Formats: sequence, structure tokens, C-alpha cells
Amino acid sequence: MKLLSHANFEHTTLQHVIEKAEGSSKQVFDLIHLSLDSGQELILLAVAGPNLDAVGMILEGVRNLQPEAK
Repeated sequence: MKLLSHANFEHTTLQHVIEKAEGSSKQVFDLIHLSLDSGQELILLAVAGPNLDAVGMILEGVRNLQPEAK
């Protein structure tokens, strides 16, 4: 199941993504990598499924490696 990669972002809200994840009986891993008009890049990641504690810990560790924004 694709939560992000097939979304029409002009009409899709975060609530729509959550509802689609709630309706899934499978584990889901989806991401999109976008180039923004500002020249920056944006990666959106959606992971849904039972028992994601290990995945959450890994992603929180990656987030904690980033310097604090000032």
C-alpha cells in the first residue's frame, strides 16, 4: 500500500494519510523525496504496522544526530 507516493498533495491532508493507514491490515513503508522551489529537499516517510518500537528508536536516533536549529 502506498500512503504517500500516490497521493495528490493538492487534495490530500495528513488526516487522509492517517485514515488510509488505519484501514490497512498490512505493514506499510512508503517515502517520497521532493526537490523544493527554494532549492532544499524534503523527504516524507510513512511507516505503519504493529510493533514499530525498533523502527521508531532508529529514526529518533537519526533525528538526534541533527544539530539544533537556531
